[in-house]
This record gives sequence, structure tokens and C-alpha cells, in this order.
Amino acid sequence: MKEEEASLMIVRHAIEKLEAERKQQVNACADAIREVMQAYDRDYAGLALMLVAAEVAAE
Repeated sequence: MKEEEASLMIVRHAIEKLEAERKQQVNACADAIREVMQAYDRDYAGLALMLVAAEVAAE
């Protein structure tokens, strides 16, 4: 299993353990992010998403 797949499994497991309202908020946010990303080149949108994720993690 690749590192990325393992990380994805860990995050999905953490989301599944959330209470229903919080899980719904996380999923709604993820859906909104995916929708916005569709307006941009896939590679650059992915890079921008990684930048935001790193900034959030650093806070």
C-alpha cells in the first residue's frame, strides 16, 4: 500500500468516527472544495490544495 493510500484510509476512518453533524460538515466542505477545484487545471488545483492543507496544518 502506498503512503498516500494509507493516509487517506486514516483520514476517512477519523471522519467516520465523528458525530453525524460534524461528519456532514466535513463532507459538505470537501464537496465544495472539489466543486471549486473543477474550475482550475487539475494539477494546479491539486498543488493549491496541498498549499492550503500545509498552511492549515502549520496553524
